Amino acid sequence: MSDTTPATRSLFAPGDRRGTEAVNDLALVAALGEVETAWVESQARTGLITEAVRAEAIAGIESTIRSCLSDASGVDDLDREAESGGNPVIPFLRIVRNGLGAEASRALHRGLTSQDVVDSAIGLLVSRIVRENIAVLGAVCDRLAELSTEHASTLCLARTLTQPALPTTFGLRAANWAAKIHDVLALAPVVEAVQIGGAAGTRAAIRELAGESTEALLREFHVQLRGPDAALTAPPPPWHGNRGRVLHWGSHLAQCVAVASTIARDILVGARPEIGEITLAVSGGSSAMPHKLNPTSAVLLHRNGMRAPGALSTLASAAAEAVEERSDGAWHAEWPALAELLTLARSSLSLFEETIDAVVPHPEAMRRNLDAAGPGVLSERLSIVLGDRVTKEQLQNALQPGSDPAEELERALGGTVDREEIDSLLDPANYLGDAEEIRRSILQTIGGPSSRFTGPGPRLADPDSQFAAPDDPSPDPKVL
Repeated sequence: MSDTTPATRSLFAPGDRRGTEAVNDLALVAALGEVETAWVESQARTGLITEAVRAEAIAGIESTIRSCLSDASGVDDLDREAESGGNPVIPFLRIVRNGLGAEASRALHRGLTSQDVVDSAIGLLVSRIVRENIAVLGAVCDRLAELSTEHASTLCLARTLTQPALPTTFGLRAANWAAKIHDVLALAPVVEAVQIGGAAGTRAAIRELAGESTEALLREFHVQLRGPDAALTAPPPPWHGNRGRVLHWGSHLAQCVAVASTIARDILVGARPEIGEITLAVSGGSSAMPHKLNPTSAVLLHRNGMRAPGALSTLASAAAEAVEERSDGAWHAEWPALAELLTLARSSLSLFEETIDAVVPHPEAMRRNLDAAGPGVLSERLSIVLGDRVTKEQLQNALQPGSDPAEELERALGGTVDREEIDSLLDPANYLGDAEEIRRSILQTIGGPSSRFTGPGPRLADPDSQFAAPDDPSPDPKVL
């Protein structure tokens, strides 16, 4: 491998590329540049620097980002130099300042601390991924609602603790999948990406710099990073040592991975050839066994579900270890954990959408498996309806493998119940309880997820900037 070839780990985790394309060093560098640009712009708009200084500083930031985007060695240099200061902001600023005059150099980063920039930059990345997550989850939820309606009356076997339990419908199963997704949507945060506290969270340098214009400067910075609606609210207090919101971000990302994984597990069970209730229209092959059609996307989703808890536990530990006005290592531990969760969430939901679109239910196999489970799946009903008319031993005899349950029950009842009624008791379609009512209730509750979670997304003041955030819909159930 040459020195200029970027080192990656994609082959260790097939499918991760779907996430790392948006969550990588270049994305972080661009986000750092957005934050520094927003701060320069805010100073200009509040009269603290001239238009010429603003233009020079922003041009220097954009030039540095373009250089990193076009030449991997630029990111490598940042990586090496970041070790000495413990974060990438310090070498990033050094590179930008190399091409600036004295006034523009002073305006860059003035009054900020590295944590302001890193937290705000990572918040921008998280905010955009959360919006993408919500869009994908909404689309998958809609597809599952359609699948539920299509198979509202498709009988299948409910299994508890891996064993046959009762009759149910595939429509209810699909609705329950949609309900899991809806819960994740309902808890999704709107990420407030602004951190602005200065060296120790007191904004002392900012107050010294801006004086009576401090509030206007802070509000403008808020608007630059979060969009025009942010002007309606006061900027949040500094949260250098309050990492609960970061843990909440991570929790949402982990929930996205988990919901995709748990539904993938159900699909993997149904896709086993001996069960055959589900196939995926798009499946992978085997290097050794040409006859196999592996449900690869569901396998990768299951794998991701086992990876996310470790990263989330790191965020929980970091939140617990956050001390004083800036923690010694806990803050730093958040970044790789968040990067892992962002990658997993994005890659999982991309795979998840494809997997659900490829699901092909097989009603005949579902009915076959239900029938193969035997009359035991109706034992609960028979005990309730006939418990005072037949003995436990008689009921057990009727449910023995190989027996004719209708004949055994008719004999045990001594002709007091006609055969038609017994056959009705043994029909699984007649023992679905409130399955259809529950299914309809779920679909009514989830409604249209894509229309319910809407709102403006954050963006830079200049929407034409090559580094501006996408102007896409955003949820607004909870602001953190």
